[in-house]
Amino acid sequence: MPNIRESINEMIEESYLLSLSESEIRMDLERFIEICTRVIRENIHDRKQMQKLSEKLARARALDLIEDYQGAEYSETFTKSQAVRPSRERFAEKVARNKRLILRAIRECDPKLEGLIEQERFPGTSQGQFTRTLPLHTGSKSRAKDLFLKSCYLITLIFVLFLVYLALLQI
Repeated sequence: MPNIRESINEMIEESYLLSLSESEIRMDLERFIEICTRVIRENIHDRKQMQKLSEKLARARALDLIEDYQGAEYSETFTKSQAVRPSRERFAEKVARNKRLILRAIRECDPKLEGLIEQERFPGTSQGQFTRTLPLHTGSKSRAKDLFLKSCYLITLIFVLFLVYLALLQI
């Protein structure tokens, strides 16, 4: 389930980034890194935990470099007419993947930090939306709310998959 959630979050992030220009994507990435840095500095005071987080981020960076290298080899096997997504789309995909890798590494170190980062990124949302625990069902109101949210989630997922399908048709 977490891998599916990760994939969906990455697709949502990528679809958001695709609506931006390349310079806006860079600004968004810089803002994301600033938020991560600030939250980490404010909340991690233990040297061991900071070292552990640094190692996880370095591992995530190495994984990204390996994926880029393998992706370059894979795209060289295609002919020019097959391998052709605009550079902005590839850049948006890479930035979205990197953001999710960074958040995953931070979550593995301290799950609370991810929630704080998400709260900084999206200030209008409540902290409860980013927790990884299952909600307690206390009444029919919360069940109706959960059903509504699951329906919205499903509609969003179908819409994203539809967008991916349309993008694949254009290739």
